[in-house]
Amino acid sequence: MHNSRPEYLKEVLNVSHGGYVRMSRSAFMELPLSHFISGLDEDPACCSANLPDESTISGYTEWLSVCVPIITVGWDWRLIVLSGRPRYVRDSLPRSNVMIIDAETGLDFGDTITTEIIAHRLDRSHWEEDVLAHIVDRYAGHVFGS
Repeated sequence: MHNSRPEYLKEVLNVSHGGYVRMSRSAFMELPLSHFISGLDEDPACCSANLPDESTISGYTEWLSVCVPIITVGWDWRLIVLSGRPRYVRDSLPRSNVMIIDAETGLDFGDTITTEIIAHRLDRSHWEEDVLAHIVDRYAGHVFGS
């Protein structure tokens, strides 16, 4: 019989004393993350009479897992507007309470490799649409005076 349970449901997830939730790479790559909040950075340069350059529109985003304990992943982004069609790009290393472990030994991969794995996943996801929708919903009243 084929076991179709997602990898992240096969592992027992606990919060360690350091605050990390340890999980294997395969479990993390399958873990559903839901958009929690995004916002614009408060940057006085973007409010000047000069046209903003691509570095003046920036913000942050936070995503949460649907499992317990809750996994958090956050990063900074910026909106590039001078290169034709506007697009969001990740502008920082991700921040998270995840520590990726070796599935066989249970040993930590460490902060650097864990961050690389998280960044790899983010760069292959379609987070931009959710961030755009949230930013429009959150700030449309400020822009249009409602």
